[in-house]
Amino acid sequence: MGQQISDQTQLVLNKLPEKVAKHVTLVRESGSLTYEEFLGRVAELNDVTAKVASGQEKHLLFEVQPGSDSSAFWKVVVRVVCTKINKSSGIVEASRIMNLYQFIQLYKDITSQAAGVLAQSSTSEDPDENSSSVTSCQASLWMGRVKQLTDEEECCICMDGRADLILPCAHSFCQKCIDKW
Repeated sequence: MGQQISDQTQLVLNKLPEKVAKHVTLVRESGSLTYEEFLGRVAELNDVTAKVASGQEKHLLFEVQPGSDSSAFWKVVVRVVCTKINKSSGIVEASRIMNLYQFIQLYKDITSQAAGVLAQSSTSEDPDENSSSVTSCQASLWMGRVKQLTDEEECCICMDGRADLILPCAHSFCQKCIDKW
C-alpha cells in the first residue's frame, strides 16, 4: 500500500510545473532529513568542492553557523555559512548565510555538477579538457548560485521587497516592513 501512495505521489508530481515539483521534492527531502544526515551533507559538500577546486585559487567552505542548530527545531533555525576563500592568501572573499532549504538546493546542484566533472576528468586523457571542465565549476560560479538562492527570499508581509532579515521561525522580512511593525 505504501508503494501505491508513492506511485500516486510521483504521478501528481510529474503533472506539476517543474518549479513547483522541485519545491515539493525539496520540502519532502528536508522533512525526512535527520540531523546526522544533514551534518554528513555539509561534510560531503566540503569534500566535493575541495576535490573540484584542487589546483584552483579559490574554494568554498561550508559550516553550520554556531548555535543555529542547538534547538529541537533545528530544521527551522539552522543556518549554513558558505564562505569563498582565497587559498593562497587565506582571505575570505565572500560569505553568505543559507537556511536548510537553500542549502539542500545548493547541495543538489553542486553534487550533480561535480559528479559529472569528476567522472569526465577521470575518463579523459587530455589535461586541457579537464581544466576547462573544472573551470566551469569554480568557486566563484558556485558562490553566484548561493547568492541567487539567498537573494530569492522575499518579504512575507509585502511580498515585494527583498528579505533582509530571516527570523528563527524562518519567515523573511524586508527592512521597511520590520521598521513599520
